[in-house]
Amino acid sequence: MAKPLSNEDIEQRRDELVAAALTILEVDGITGLTLRRLAEGTGVSRQTPYLYFKDKAALVDAMCVAGIRQLTASSSQAVLEASAKGPIEQLRMAGETYVRFGLQNPNLYALIFNPAKINAKPSDAMAEAVAENNAVSRSLMQRAWDEGRISMEPERLNNVFWAALHGLISLRHDGLICDDETFFQVLADLEQTLAVGFLNDG
Repeated sequence: MAKPLSNEDIEQRRDELVAAALTILEVDGITGLTLRRLAEGTGVSRQTPYLYFKDKAALVDAMCVAGIRQLTASSSQAVLEASAKGPIEQLRMAGETYVRFGLQNPNLYALIFNPAKINAKPSDAMAEAVAENNAVSRSLMQRAWDEGRISMEPERLNNVFWAALHGLISLRHDGLICDDETFFQVLADLEQTLAVGFLNDG
């Protein structure tokens, strides 16, 4: 008789299935991702994925949560590495990390920000992951606000920050800013405009 899996074993196998699903997503898109395809790609029985995800929607939710947590970890690391440079430079690094994530994971990014998914009630895991991600930039803005460095309240500025970066990534994904030179020039100009527009003169 097979030894029962521990909770740690279950989480590890679930994470492995999610990682494999993310690879399939970026290669073949969401239409190419099925639980059957996932089983074939990981060398398990067709029924095994159903032991961890009740359906494709549950798998997709887990993939989005994993993606957001990956972004949060990368952003937190970038912010930590720029800790000696102050909150404004740290915000710039967080923004660049966000853009890089969107460019390197186009299908996952589109899946995370699927309008139908956003309008639906998020799972507890998704809500927690989003809150943790938002806290990275919001905490920096709060610090800059407390120091008198910025002129807009952190909650409002955080929405502007996200809207600007998301808009730029969407333009790239839609093929409206195709060449790298133009894209990265716009990114630099966007960062400069945000800084000049929201920094206090004093």
